[in-house]
Amino acid sequence: MPKKQKSVNAADGKKTSEEISWRAAEYDYYEKDLNWYLLIGAFALLLIVVALWQKDFFFAIFILLSSAMVIVLGRRRPEVLDFRLTEAGCHLGEKLFYPYDALENFSVAERPGRLDEMVLKRKTSFNPYVRVLLDSQMAAKARGFLKEKLPEVEREETFMDIFTHLLGF
Repeated sequence: MPKKQKSVNAADGKKTSEEISWRAAEYDYYEKDLNWYLLIGAFALLLIVVALWQKDFFFAIFILLSSAMVIVLGRRRPEVLDFRLTEAGCHLGEKLFYPYDALENFSVAERPGRLDEMVLKRKTSFNPYVRVLLDSQMAAKARGFLKEKLPEVEREETFMDIFTHLLGF
């Protein structure tokens, strides 16, 4: 349920802070059928056979472990988290907080048929993108709020975005 709260200082009646909050899943979840698991297993088996034929036992073990992780992560359902945009920064769930000076920019992608996606780019080279799902009404509110704090950039889907969507992640 989207909320927009304003705190007012009782002494002078001036607005002291603003907050936008909503609840959403931490990522898109796609139901996977038996064919998905069979495809992952067949692809892993093919790569393991090639690795063993090349006598690359470490690669075979790597493929075995990574395919098991793909299956485990594919079955995991997302948690529903509370997201908040405040004057201090972005709160993602209970544990993550990003102050605006740690963020470089943001973008909001409209995705027909799915929830919109807000992408925050952190000032770091390792895993710089933070993705947050939100409905289109909340996306408009969040965009207006964040424009006062960060520059907005146009962001196109990357190859990895398209690839993970095709895999069902």
